[in-house]
Amino acid sequence: MPESGLIDSANLPVVSAESDAPEPPWEIGEAVVQHITYELPVSNARRNLPDIVTRSAPTYGRVSVIDRADSPVGPYREALLMVGCRVGMLPALYVVEAVVNSETARDAIAAHWSYLPNVGEINIERGDDAITSSFDAGDGLTVTLHSPTTDAAAVAIVRYDPLLVVQPSNGSGAATEIPCEHDVRQAWLSRASTLSYEGGSRRHPWIQLRSSNPITAVAAIEGQRIDPAATIDLPGG
Repeated sequence: MPESGLIDSANLPVVSAESDAPEPPWEIGEAVVQHITYELPVSNARRNLPDIVTRSAPTYGRVSVIDRADSPVGPYREALLMVGCRVGMLPALYVVEAVVNSETARDAIAAHWSYLPNVGEINIERGDDAITSSFDAGDGLTVTLHSPTTDAAAVAIVRYDPLLVVQPSNGSGAATEIPCEHDVRQAWLSRASTLSYEGGSRRHPWIQLRSSNPITAVAAIEGQRIDPAATIDLPGG
């Protein structure tokens, strides 16, 4: 029997913002990305998923850091905390938390894609053999990703499920996906990647959804096209 999320979708915050940013699609010429994917305890995943979706099996989370060299609102960096789930038969990654280093990008994301990142500092160091990112996740928590880039790999190893956002609607929830096309040009299989935390409390979502067992980690250089949000028809809707 599929196990649904435990968050009442009807009580989720409504996300909206005013923004002068151009409407999507957005063309991103180059982005450097880090993805670390890992297993999660079922209970932790369900506590951070809305009730209109079901958990993935196995239950997994992903942390991604994206350094966009260009966009319609200028260069910006983004860190995403996501939980794997399903909307009917559609696999997706539910956006639990996000951080961006630009207020303009935050407002555009909220206006066009209906999730609201926090604004915080995101530092990225890219050397010959590794990419290291660290960012302020709020409430005194610093998250750091370290991804070796010594093991070049075929670009096909970088796989994406659509990002999922849920907002309250008619006493329940409405689901939308953020379609994105990825032109992966260079990739690394970063088996020895690490994800570490400093500060914060046990109640912080980034800590609640920390890894219980690593699955995979990759780094890549890619172009992106981020399309307008698309409504997902829910089963029985």
